[in-house]
Amino acid sequence: MDKTEDIAEFQRFPLRYAYKFLSEKGFDDKVTEIRNSKDNHKSYTSTLRRAKTIHLLDETKLLDEFINQFWSAGTTKKGVNQLNRLRRLYDSFVNNSEEEEEEAVEGTSFAYEEDLKNYLSDNLTIIESGLKLYTDKDGKEGIEYSVDSNHKRIDILAIDKNKVPVIIELKVSKGYERVIGQTLYYKSCIKKIFDTDTVRIIIVAREITDQLKLASEEIKDVELFEYNLSIKLDKV
Repeated sequence: MDKTEDIAEFQRFPLRYAYKFLSEKGFDDKVTEIRNSKDNHKSYTSTLRRAKTIHLLDETKLLDEFINQFWSAGTTKKGVNQLNRLRRLYDSFVNNSEEEEEEAVEGTSFAYEEDLKNYLSDNLTIIESGLKLYTDKDGKEGIEYSVDSNHKRIDILAIDKNKVPVIIELKVSKGYERVIGQTLYYKSCIKKIFDTDTVRIIIVAREITDQLKLASEEIKDVELFEYNLSIKLDKV
């Protein structure tokens, strides 16, 4: 592959080089299919193509090799977050879910989600006294915590004052009823991982819909929060 540019410095997933890499690995037909796709989807076409390419790299187990050779930014916190957002976009495309895509498309929601996640993980006590970010024995923190081999990740995994695992799911836009199924899956995974019968769920969204309120009424250990953003200006 002709490395005429220093692509290791790319902060955004380098789609063109991923195409070349996959073609050289024998997946030219799938690359052509992605490049020519014209899906009727709200997100930017190039962003959806990135999401499809990430899925192909995951599926072929070539992502680590590509990152190691051509995209060092993919190992950074921002790079990992970018990968996870693109995976969620692909999942929303496959599931034809417009509400999930609201939070996956490239733009300001990316920054909001990142900022909200970072802020809450550093200030969990504003949700509940005694709530702490989970850290495993190897020092890995519970941010974008992986629960299975299909890259399903919990936004924030915390531990409450009674040592009970707490799943915190963030929705930068509206919280719809379908998030219940998502968090219940996470709950089942955490029960197995932690070998515990009790796992709590906290959903944080800009707006909690009536459907989500109704869906969560009969489910034990689910709490709903709405957040508000504010801006502070400092004269310099």
